[in-house]
Amino acid sequence: MADHVRTGVSRRRWLSGGLSVGLVAAAGGAGAAEPASVEAWTGYEARLRARVGDAGGGRFDAATARQLHLLTNRARAASDAGALAWDEELAVTARAHAADLAQRRYVEHLSPEGFDPTDRLGLLARRTIGSASENITWHRGGKVDGAAELMGNWRASPPHWSNLLNPRYSHAGFGVVRIADQVYAVGLYAKLNGTLAADLPFHLADTMALLANLKGLPAGVASFWLEDQVHKTGRRGMRAPPGVYRLRIELPVDAVTRDELYGPIFVLDGPPRQPGGVGG
Repeated sequence: MADHVRTGVSRRRWLSGGLSVGLVAAAGGAGAAEPASVEAWTGYEARLRARVGDAGGGRFDAATARQLHLLTNRARAASDAGALAWDEELAVTARAHAADLAQRRYVEHLSPEGFDPTDRLGLLARRTIGSASENITWHRGGKVDGAAELMGNWRASPPHWSNLLNPRYSHAGFGVVRIADQVYAVGLYAKLNGTLAADLPFHLADTMALLANLKGLPAGVASFWLEDQVHKTGRRGMRAPPGVYRLRIELPVDAVTRDELYGPIFVLDGPPRQPGGVGG
């Protein structure tokens, strides 16, 4: 989907008891809650990075994550949907969210702060151009053997299964966290529209530092702009003040149509500087 919308915070599920649940979020997200400050964005990015390191107090199950990928491609082959290539930036993002779910004991695409799957991908994936759709499943109590049972949860839910089989997607990544008698699994699916040649730093001194890091834009890019993540003031150019921004890229589809794509999210720490003739 081209537009990034959020799901409402009221849908969050805090966990108790023993059961299995599943949730699905379409690419681009949807909703009402908006992270309101630079501190909220930088704090959530730091939280996700920490969860990649500590698995939320549990342990990452890389074998089950890889098996979910294998089973996904078997299901897609049976539906003529095309195989999904494993993408490590998608997988890191999936692991981070699974670990956050495990640590804070909730099951939802929207974090308690109001961040959705495309936000997480923008914060953690420093090269990816694209947006992500997300499946979640959680189980507590009894024996959970692994990927087949987790995949069965998604298969039993038409929205999850439709998301998993969507022929539009080209890549996927999975994260699985086990903690005590609970298992949290997150699948991210995306059509990746390209990658930057090098990682875009999360903190940039100013807009000139941004330009220095954008020499690796994919071929054919028509233009780019900065999308303000705090004030929601629309497009920004090279005169953008300090704040949190998402790189947005226009890529021609044909002579009259352009795709507006999602790139990484970053923080501009200093006042704007621009070369002569560049406005915004």
